[in-house]
Amino acid sequence: MKLLVAGGGVAALEAVIALRELAEERVSVELLSPKAEFAYRPLAVAEPFGSDPIMRYDLLSMADDLGASFRLGTLHEVDAKERVVRTTRGDELSWDSLLVAVGARMGIGIEGAVTVKGPGYTGRFRSVIREVQERRLRRLTFAVPPGASWPLPLYELALMTAGLVRARGLRKVELRFVTPEAEPLELFGTQASQAVRNMLDERGIELYTGHYPAAAEEDGLTLIPGEDGPVPADRVVSLPRLRGPAIAGLPSDAGGFIPVDLHGRVRELEAVFAAGDATDFPIKQGGIATQQADAAAQAIAAEAGAQLQPEPFRPVLRGLLLTGETPRFMRAEVSGGRGEEWEVSESALWWPPSKIAGRYLSPYMGLHHGELARPSGGVPVEVALNPKAPPGPQRRTVIAPAQDENGRLDAFDLPN
Repeated sequence: MKLLVAGGGVAALEAVIALRELAEERVSVELLSPKAEFAYRPLAVAEPFGSDPIMRYDLLSMADDLGASFRLGTLHEVDAKERVVRTTRGDELSWDSLLVAVGARMGIGIEGAVTVKGPGYTGRFRSVIREVQERRLRRLTFAVPPGASWPLPLYELALMTAGLVRARGLRKVELRFVTPEAEPLELFGTQASQAVRNMLDERGIELYTGHYPAAAEEDGLTLIPGEDGPVPADRVVSLPRLRGPAIAGLPSDAGGFIPVDLHGRVRELEAVFAAGDATDFPIKQGGIATQQADAAAQAIAAEAGAQLQPEPFRPVLRGLLLTGETPRFMRAEVSGGRGEEWEVSESALWWPPSKIAGRYLSPYMGLHHGELARPSGGVPVEVALNPKAPPGPQRRTVIAPAQDENGRLDAFDLPN
């Protein structure tokens, strides 16, 4: 079976690794990704506080190690009847089975706010932290946007900011947190919500629950409902609002997300699967994405002839909350009903205790971490000294400076 996996994030990689183990030689895999690197996104929140830059890994090396071919490109259109996809560059790729794991589109969460999207987008928040330390910014509000999102990173930013404020003795700084949730991180259950509420209170962060942020304006953050007036804020920090990829040829809901069943099959189509943030499952989180990828990989492997009974997607939510001090591990059986086996602890609740708890991806990254890491400070770029030349002596790979916040490369000199 010829399988095309579209995407270069956790869901795509989890599926490729799982299929190598489950299907063995029954499936040949081609990985289509818009970037040649995999960035470990969840740790980006710590960068503005002096943490080392997040790790980036070479997708070409990973694909080669996993026995998959690699193609640089962005999925544009799916023709399920002819079993081909088209990229934004106009390339046509054929397949017997297709797995779409392209993630969600990130837009502005709240008008007028500083939006922290992840790796490469922490510069503006770093400027906010600098203004706080220089006492030029006194009232800082963190606001979870309405709609599809994953709020945990914003709690991390708020808690780590509070730790910095306390450490620097910035007594006049006011911190607030606004969320549409009834309780903080309510997806993890009562025990976790109470633990987070206590941490916010201990660090002097005023909490507003059950309110939808509308816009960041001169007099503060306006809310819905807004009978009490705007929340005081000199600056508002938010997360992106997520929308589905809305890919031509694939069904999508009102938000652009792809509807799938419990085995990852795209509804109304044959041999097409989807996993991760691109799907209509409401929780958008890396660990959940890997579980969806596992379910899809099992179904694909079974169709390829592997002797296994595919298990449906049964989401287990695992979250590692960075606090600036002792992190908290939280686990919730979200498929089993509220209140069943929901835990919060300062000790690891899963192994390895990584931010993204993927059945196959986490052990693989732990084993190959060093050899797949890209050199710090740059990204490999292939330069054609003769643009018409095929790959070979007249092409050279150099290390270019890292991308800026808009994904652009600065100018650089070729080595001799």
